[in-house]
Amino acid sequence: MPGCSLERVVNGGTALYRIAGKFEGACAWELAGRLTRETLGEVVVDFSQVNEFVDYGIAVIASAIVSCRTTRIALHGLRLHQERLFQYFGVDPETAAASPAAGVRDPAARSAQEVA
Repeated sequence: MPGCSLERVVNGGTALYRIAGKFEGACAWELAGRLTRETLGEVVVDFSQVNEFVDYGIAVIASAIVSCRTTRIALHGLRLHQERLFQYFGVDPETAAASPAAGVRDPAARSAQEVA
């Protein structure tokens, strides 16, 4: 029996991915592959039916999101812990775009105060 189910539903120009069950590495890699091949400009990934979340999956999905520059991806149904982990990887869960405001800082960019 698979750890999770992954369903894709299209509504207009938006693809909705519904995840249910245990979100683990295999499911994360499958979802990452689908996200990188997605042709629609808007994607929503709904994690509200996930009953067990393996943190490794967040790293896999965050990497895929960062590489999806042409698709806007929103992540719904995350718990606070998962939202925080996505932010640690530089991904804003609401827009799922790589975001400097999410806590990832360019090491080459230093303030004038740090230089002085």
